[in-house]
Amino acid sequence: MRLEVTCEDRIGLTRELLDLLVLKNIDLRGIEIFPIGLIYLNFSQIDFDIFQPLMAEIRRINGVIDVRTVAFMPSEQEHRAIWTLLESVPVPVFSIDTKGKVKLLNPATRLLFGLSPDDHSEKTFNQFIPNFNIHRFLEQKEHFIQMVPITVKKQNFEMEIVPIKLTDDNQYN
Repeated sequence: MRLEVTCEDRIGLTRELLDLLVLKNIDLRGIEIFPIGLIYLNFSQIDFDIFQPLMAEIRRINGVIDVRTVAFMPSEQEHRAIWTLLESVPVPVFSIDTKGKVKLLNPATRLLFGLSPDDHSEKTFNQFIPNFNIHRFLEQKEHFIQMVPITVKKQNFEMEIVPIKLTDDNQYN
């Protein structure tokens, strides 16, 4: 169950919400807080006789403007949207980490390399593309988009390498 709490920005408000969940013996699975006055709570399904008074008690917390159920947490919705976009791309796309381990791949990649949708085993870039030294590329100080001719299963392709660095709020990788 997921709730969206619209509220004022007040010190202690989140703590009061969490204390209420503890008081009701509700196991919190996730929380997302936005500075614009939104708090999202994700917890296991609860019975209606617990849910109804919980909603009323949340509304009585000083600074809470409204509370409503939502289908997804914002991060879940973003993840689903990005994954849907990636699934619809007809060309193979995959993401690797700085050690060359494949972290994400789309259905076109699975098809090209003959991987079943159920195969979640850890793969490396070199298992897919053995004739390209990805580690040399990753060790470079500056990364630029590159087009590299490769052969996969006796088919010639132009592999486009697009370096994307994920950083945190402080711009650290």
